[in-house]
Amino acid sequence: EARIRRQNLTKEADFYGAMDGAAKFIRGDAIAGLIITGINILGGFAIGVAQKNMSITDALSTYTILTIGDGLVSQIPSLLISVSAGFVVTRSASADKLDIELGSQIGGKPTAISLASFAMLVMAFVPGFPTIPFLLLSILTAGLAFVRHRQIKREEEEKLRKELTEVEVKPKVEEAPIEELLKVDPVELELGYNLIPLVDETQGGDVFRRITNIRKQLALELGIILPPVRVRDNLNLEPEEYVIKIRGNEVGRNTLQPGMLLAMNPGTAKGELPGIQVTEPVFGLPATWISYAERENAELMGYTVVEASTVLITHMTELLKKNADKLLSRQEVKKLIDNLQQDYPALVEEISQENLPLAVVQKVLQNLLKEGIPIRDLPIILESLLEYYKVTKNVDVLTEYVRHNLSETIKRLYQDQNGVIHCISLSPEIEQMISNVLQTNAQATTMQTLGLSVDTIKRIQEKLSEAIDEMTMLGYYPVVICSAQIRPYFYRMIRTQFPVVSVISYTELPPDTEIDIVSTLSV
Repeated sequence: EARIRRQNLTKEADFYGAMDGAAKFIRGDAIAGLIITGINILGGFAIGVAQKNMSITDALSTYTILTIGDGLVSQIPSLLISVSAGFVVTRSASADKLDIELGSQIGGKPTAISLASFAMLVMAFVPGFPTIPFLLLSILTAGLAFVRHRQIKREEEEKLRKELTEVEVKPKVEEAPIEELLKVDPVELELGYNLIPLVDETQGGDVFRRITNIRKQLALELGIILPPVRVRDNLNLEPEEYVIKIRGNEVGRNTLQPGMLLAMNPGTAKGELPGIQVTEPVFGLPATWISYAERENAELMGYTVVEASTVLITHMTELLKKNADKLLSRQEVKKLIDNLQQDYPALVEEISQENLPLAVVQKVLQNLLKEGIPIRDLPIILESLLEYYKVTKNVDVLTEYVRHNLSETIKRLYQDQNGVIHCISLSPEIEQMISNVLQTNAQATTMQTLGLSVDTIKRIQEKLSEAIDEMTMLGYYPVVICSAQIRPYFYRMIRTQFPVVSVISYTELPPDTEIDIVSTLSV
């Protein structure tokens, strides 16, 4: 590639040098033509006044017109000949012979020959021009253009056939190692071909910049470092469709309308908008794809209007938060701990396979992230684990101990602007029933149903659904509060049916926390 670029640069320099030489060659002939024209005017004027007895005005008028007419007739062919001679005698910028170079350049563009043929055909019918010569030349050049066009087309077809043959027959010189196929990207974003402009910065795409902002946001909110996101096109998708994958598994899919805006109804918008009716992928709000011309009208009606890339990034952000525990590999946990070496060297040195295995740290951090608890305060988490790992090896119990030490963080997550946490509580009967099952059945802690009957679970889910609807109508985030003994197991029981519901315990909140019991769950 570098060699080709050097050759092109050399040809370009030689070309400009050749044009400079041609200009110098032509300049002298042009100056001579101007001098001859001036002599003709002066000579004609002198002859007209001295010999023809013409007045000065008539002599100037007559011989100036004659001189200019003769000059046009003689100078135009002379100029063309001079230009041609200048090109010929000037050093060529190509390594080929002059006849080969002229032939390839003249015949290389059949369109130029066709234009010349058309021009001569027009000249053949101009009064005063020789019809037969121009007509013959027009026919000759038209035939030449047709032949060259056919030749070039055959050459291109032959070249394409050879390339296809080489691709089919010629074995690959170098293949990617088979191990590369076994690698799974932590996060993937696959796009239909109509969504490529969203990631192409030359076309105004800003998705890559926004992905960088997502990594910063997750680091600040959750305390994890998002691995690089692999973005690729997928021709198997619909043109306006995208898919988000985590560890090779699809976690989200949606369709966008590039070049349009998404107007979402937050519940207070009045009126309907013309466009494509859809459901917003993150919050499930009714939405409409509208044109940019409708933006101002939609905002005046109370709609929230966002661009297509914003819909994509918001969807990706929420999915990454929801699946943050799947992104926290053991290697990532090791990196997070190593980052504490400078500020907390004693803490890092104390972590070992005997005192606190890395696998336990990973599992506890994943449990926290699974319920949306940030792990930014990693030193407090590690100190809690080092303290209580001597007491119990149960990961669920260790997670509860850590949550108690993160009480201020948990309070801040769920309190409203007035510092109040609005909750759904469990009746003493439900708490006692679950507690009894956990005590009498050792396997209940590992079961999603906690060993309860299907009818009991169904009644709990129905009552919980009613309570969640009540909280939603009041504008509160759905939070269930219960005792610490059953909290992790009750969450495990309802998380599949109610993924947006958080479950907290009384003891993991600071003593000064104000709690508002909106409803009590009983069956």
